[in-house]
Amino acid sequence: MKMFHRIFAILGLVFLCGQVHAKGQITPSYPLLVIVDTDASTDDMMAILYLLKAPRVDIKAITTVGDGMSRWEYGAKNISNLLELAGRNHVPVSYGAKRSLSPAGTFPNDWRNDADEVEGIKLPKNPVKPVHIRSSDLITEILQKSPHKITLLCIAPLTNVAMAIEKTPSIKDKIERLYIMGGTLLAPGNIQGKPQGYRNQVAEYNVFLDAKAAVDVLESGVPITLIPLDATEHVPITKAFYDMLSKNRQTPAANFVYEVIKPYAEMQRRVKNYFWDPLAAVIMTHPEIATYRDLNLAINLRKGPEYGRIIMSKQGAKVQVVTGDDSDAFYDLFLSTLNSKIPLKQNHNESK
Repeated sequence: MKMFHRIFAILGLVFLCGQVHAKGQITPSYPLLVIVDTDASTDDMMAILYLLKAPRVDIKAITTVGDGMSRWEYGAKNISNLLELAGRNHVPVSYGAKRSLSPAGTFPNDWRNDADEVEGIKLPKNPVKPVHIRSSDLITEILQKSPHKITLLCIAPLTNVAMAIEKTPSIKDKIERLYIMGGTLLAPGNIQGKPQGYRNQVAEYNVFLDAKAAVDVLESGVPITLIPLDATEHVPITKAFYDMLSKNRQTPAANFVYEVIKPYAEMQRRVKNYFWDPLAAVIMTHPEIATYRDLNLAINLRKGPEYGRIIMSKQGAKVQVVTGDDSDAFYDLFLSTLNSKIPLKQNHNESK
């Protein structure tokens, strides 16, 4: 982590892209009014359950996309059933864009199959069906009707958000901030296979699958906090956290997370997996656990092996980027919120 911060310090001087902020620089207003835009992977579901259990968070809607991990016909239904599990079945859920604005392939089919089937985890059926309004329009409607600004947690390709802003630019004034889990700056990308015929090792899926939408959102002028892969690498799914959770899962939400991470914790020594979207959710509610740097960012749209890469550039849009996080604070807040208990002061980073 120390090396990571030194690299960012050097890059900041080279590109003159901003300054380091102390922890807690952003102070969210409460209650925190939130729209979650998701592709309904189990990683997203863990983040959503955290927010549903978090005090002073009011989720106004959950919008889904069909160009991410879960296929269009499954995502909204699975999220609706997740709400039933959490006892919050009346939160509006919508079907969103079926296709990317900039097709660049998809997640591997076996990954999508797992997401569609919620990795074999059974969810109760929600009698309340998803609403009959597409996600971009639902985002617009909620923002226009709200007397207060609303924060968006974006944990999917940014298709819905870009479509909403393009159709009704005035909604930008009603957005408090976008928290976007996406992209990578210094860490390797996570693209598998050869989408578009190229092997890509520099992009991250949420940006890669709709890079045009990501560019449109970055250039919209809306305040953005970006949580890139670089930051999420500090919060791996560890055997130690899994063991702690196995002994302390007192709610359906906590038990769901236990079922999700069980296979990953058991193979942790061979394959690393991380709490990508849960970290973004926790930082949104507790910004004091992270450190930040303002950077000017652009996204490469040229077809080839670096398509979807985030680039630091003087001409890029100014974005607040999470450069580090307190991993122990994350694990404590995540676990205690799922169980609605006082945070547990233990080091869950250590693998057993």
